[in-house]
Amino acid sequence: MRVKLLVTLLSSIFLTISSASAEYYPKPEQRMVPLVLECRSPGMVALTFDDGPSENYAQVINTLDSHNVKATFFMVGRKLEKQRHIDEGLLAVNSGHQIENHGWDHSDFYTLSNEQISSQVDRTNEILWKTLGVIPRFVRPPYGRIDVPKAMPVWDMDYGIALWNLDSKDYRRTSFSWGPDKVLENIEDILDKSSPSEDSFVILLHDFSDTSIEELGNIIVTIKAHGYSVVNLDTCADRKTH
Repeated sequence: MRVKLLVTLLSSIFLTISSASAEYYPKPEQRMVPLVLECRSPGMVALTFDDGPSENYAQVINTLDSHNVKATFFMVGRKLEKQRHIDEGLLAVNSGHQIENHGWDHSDFYTLSNEQISSQVDRTNEILWKTLGVIPRFVRPPYGRIDVPKAMPVWDMDYGIALWNLDSKDYRRTSFSWGPDKVLENIEDILDKSSPSEDSFVILLHDFSDTSIEELGNIIVTIKAHGYSVVNLDTCADRKTH
């Protein structure tokens, strides 16, 4: 009798946990793209912002919206424990921008075990769902540091790894020789050497960085002037034709 009661109790607990997991942790419906470094089709540029939410979200989103483009924001899960960051994140969601996973606390995946990497992804997915109601599809490892062994736990969870092939270097904001004009110049120099009929880009930006925020409008204008379309990461990863 006691054994039967124990089995019944354990079954009830398991079903409760499974139900809770299904509720807060839905899986993306799109196909899994293991690795994104550039867009699948030429002529596209995906603007991606790391390390948010931040106090600059309102300015960034206003600029994006004024140019009628969509971007992708990789959020740090722990930040969403604070209401002000939830409100900032909702600005992006309500404006139709894509939200993705940047780990729980910006830990270097190279320094973590597989279990710890899974926890970084899982905890961030949970809080993104509970606070913003979004289902991420991609994980961007902090600092872009990843290799095949460290990517395995992410792939095992059916999420893709999103990196970049154009680094704006806007995180050099403390350098006197690297201001907003240098960020724009860096992007423009690379686009000058490219062709929208052959090339595509995923650009790394940071919404905390005044050096890129100040020139964001000009960055978008420059991208379009070079013949590229600005898209979110889903479109970048999926579309076959330009």
